[in-house]
Amino acid sequence: MIGVTIKKREPVHADERGIITDILNENLGHVGIITCKKGSTRANHYHKKSIQYSYILSGKFEVLVADSKDIKKIERTILNAGEIMTIQPEIVHTFNAIEDSVMLDMISQSRAGTGYEDDVVKGIFLK
Repeated sequence: MIGVTIKKREPVHADERGIITDILNENLGHVGIITCKKGSTRANHYHKKSIQYSYILSGKFEVLVADSKDIKKIERTILNAGEIMTIQPEIVHTFNAIEDSVMLDMISQSRAGTGYEDDVVKGIFLK
């Protein structure tokens, strides 16, 4: 997909105590948890400078993406629990919850103060 990668995260260690799975090894400015009810939509925006990492803790999403310079060329995929999507700057993204879902949302730049508003272009609806 243009400007997007998806990877299934597998355990890096397992023993009698449980498992360890590395989610991400990047410098981050923001980490948050987003919950979504089945049928809800999130995002409908793109980031001017930030890279977004979306790790699905539970549930499933249909994700639509497009280059902000050509939003008519939409690509669709399904994102499942245990997968992480890396979204480059200038890529419009929309998450449609196929079922009740929880996402770990990680952004390369801080959202503190006006960080979110300065970096995000909102209101672009991919269908």
